[in-house]
Parts: sequence; structure tokens; C-alpha cells
Amino acid sequence: MRVYECELCRDSGVIFNLEKNVGYVCSCQERKKLKRLLKSCNISDEFVHKNFGNFTLKGMDKRVVNAYRIAKEYSDGLVDRVKRGEGLRGAPWMGLLGTSGCGKTHLVTAAAYPLIELGMFPMFFNWVQSFTEWFAYYNKPEEAYKVDEIRQRIYNCDILIVDDICKESQKDTWIKEFYGIVDYRYRKQLPIIYTSEYFYQLVGFLSKATAGRLFEKTKNPETGKMYLAKMLLAENEDPLALDYRFRDIF
Repeated sequence: MRVYECELCRDSGVIFNLEKNVGYVCSCQERKKLKRLLKSCNISDEFVHKNFGNFTLKGMDKRVVNAYRIAKEYSDGLVDRVKRGEGLRGAPWMGLLGTSGCGKTHLVTAAAYPLIELGMFPMFFNWVQSFTEWFAYYNKPEEAYKVDEIRQRIYNCDILIVDDICKESQKDTWIKEFYGIVDYRYRKQLPIIYTSEYFYQLVGFLSKATAGRLFEKTKNPETGKMYLAKMLLAENEDPLALDYRFRDIF
């Protein structure tokens, strides 16, 4: 017995009304279109449903609440720019820094989602996974051309989301490539949203030039507003204090 993704139209995309002899585009087509867009932006199924509405604020630490407010304000500002026809070029950047499990990835995904619905094309780049998959093409002669194809997509996408900068690895080849990405988008005034578990350590891991650009661009030159949220643990603080995955366990 065949199983359909959509039982209403049986995956045909059209619902027929035999009495009126007309056909209607099924609502599943809009969902499928959005799913294709998310896939083209490199956003995994795991994060498709991450939005501001389902980010839990109740009982959360004030550092997390502040990060939520910064991300929401930033996202709303970008949406307003697009609706006014200004586009994203010249928009400030946003950085969310904090310990694992504090909701960084959820918030940056939520910030980008409304832009996809407006026809923008963000690209999601996970530090470990994306660099590993990207650089693997160097070892495949028949697909080596994809290295530069991917580089151009990263350089020129409407908005780049880099998740977990310097997570687990600070390989020299990755650091060098990342400098090129940041420098290009800095000069072209193309925004980056980024997350990391590190703050001042990024200067040592990346270089003063790269980290400096990341921090500098989070300031809106017109309003002076900083879109840089820090959900960092104090010295000797409980390492699970901001980790939502352990909230109801202890």
C-alpha cells in the first residue's frame, strides 16, 4: 500500500472538486516549497521548526532572555529593511556567544527564518560539519570544482549564518579560509550572523583581524546598538547553569 506525504492531494499537488469541475493547488505545495528553500539554505530538518515562538523563556537566566531580545530585535530590523526594499547589504552583523546548550543555534535560525519567507537566501554554515564536507572535495578530482562553487555561495549569499565558530577544531586551513570569508563580506557589506562558545579567545584562535571584524560589525553605526549577546559562564559557575537540556533533570 502506497503511503503519501499528503493524503489530501496524494502528492499530485492539486485537489479536484468534481462537482464544480475545478482544481485547486493543495496547501502542501507551499510547505514543500519552503522545505526546498530551507534545504537550499543548508538548514537541516532538525531546525526547520525553530522559531521565536517556541523558544522557552520561562524560568530562563537573564543572559538567555537578553540574547533572545537581541536576536528578535535584530531579526525584526532585517525584516523591516527587506519590506522597505532596502535589502540586506549594509545591515549590521549579529553574534551570540555562550556555553553549549543555551539556545544559540535556535535563536539564529529563528532570526533567519522570516527572511526566507520574504525571498531572501541565507546560508547556514556549521563550523565542523560544513568545513569537513566542503574540504572533502579537495580529495575528489572529479568534484574539485565544487570547492570554488561553495566558496562563491558563502561569499555572496544574502546573509551568512556561521554556527559554532572554532568548535572542537581550529585547523589552519579552516582559519585561513574563514578569514577570506569574513574579509570579503566585511568589504562588500554583506551581513553575517554567528555563534560561538568563545569570546575573547576568538582573537587567539582566529586572529585579531578576523575576530575584530566579527565584533566591530555587530554595532549598528546609525544607532550605536550592539547586536552581540554574551551567555557566558562566570568563573566557578555551575557548567550546566545555562544548558536547557538539563533544566528539568536536577
